[in-house]
Amino acid sequence: MKAVWNLFMVLALMAGAGAAGYFIGHRAASPAASEQPDSGDDVAPTPTVQTSPIQRGRIERAITAYGVVAAQTGDIAVLSAAFESRIKKILVVPGQRLDADTPAIEIEPSPDTQLQMLQAKAAVESATKDLDQTRTRFSSQLATNQDLLQSEQNLRLAKLKLDSMQSEGAGGAMKLKAGGLVAKVDVQEGQVVPAGTPLVEVAGSGKLQVRLGLEPTDAAAIHAGDRVALQNIGSDGPGVVGKVQMVAQRINPDTRLTDVFVALPPDAAMPLDAYVRGELTIAGADGLVVPRSAVLPGDEGYSLFTVEQGKAVEHKVTIALQNDRSAQVSGEGLSAGQAAVVLGNLELEDGMTVNVQPGNSPATQEAAQ
Repeated sequence: MKAVWNLFMVLALMAGAGAAGYFIGHRAASPAASEQPDSGDDVAPTPTVQTSPIQRGRIERAITAYGVVAAQTGDIAVLSAAFESRIKKILVVPGQRLDADTPAIEIEPSPDTQLQMLQAKAAVESATKDLDQTRTRFSSQLATNQDLLQSEQNLRLAKLKLDSMQSEGAGGAMKLKAGGLVAKVDVQEGQVVPAGTPLVEVAGSGKLQVRLGLEPTDAAAIHAGDRVALQNIGSDGPGVVGKVQMVAQRINPDTRLTDVFVALPPDAAMPLDAYVRGELTIAGADGLVVPRSAVLPGDEGYSLFTVEQGKAVEHKVTIALQNDRSAQVSGEGLSAGQAAVVLGNLELEDGMTVNVQPGNSPATQEAAQ
């Protein structure tokens, strides 16, 4: 009995020792856990930003436009006939230069025109005979002065119609001539065309221009006299520099773009109807210029942050002009010399405290020019 009691006491002591060890270990671990801060007491970190000074100046933006080489506006001579005719032979091709005495196309009267010519000749013969008869009757006092005047007038009208048709070339085949550069051939051999139909278009002076298509918003900033660098598409040859001659005040219904006409220099080796790429530069007026990264798009337009007394200040801005590096802006409360946030502005809110990090901020070289 005594041995059993001793065994019980040993087991009890061992159990007590284990419980004491667990308690001591748990107490040792508890202070480390209690040292962790309460998530409800977290303080948001102050954002760090980089800034660049707002500068006063102007920026430029390069734009690319495409078009074709064409004859200069107002320099096109259109060869046509004043009577219905048939195309007998085409003697030129587009792009060919012609001397003043070189024929471009040969035409002849159509069957209907030939019939009208015969009718005009018959009318003259008939009016001549009628006048002779009226004069005979008048001398015999069988016709009045009014009858004589009417016969004379009928003959004059018949001769005028016949002379007009003959002078226009309706009496037979004829060749039409024009000096210059053939811009377009509008007909085919054997075709019967009405009077006044364009047959061949010739640039009288041979001068060419380029018709470029620009977005209407870009075309509004282009002016006569602006320089344009031109290059034939698909050609490795040197380009040329032309000058804007005119900006059309309408939208081209075929391209939905604004046509800009550029005069080519006399020595430009650009063939008619060639596809051309033009490089133009749009320059803005004097204004406030910032790096493009400083301007943030939003649902209600654009905004920009400046730093004043360590706090972020939001400004609603309007972009007048921008390129890959800079933007010319305007907005209330902005002036040259203010520190515009260019890095870290995506997380800012108006009035937020910020740290300004020293370093290399994006430069605005255009504004300094």
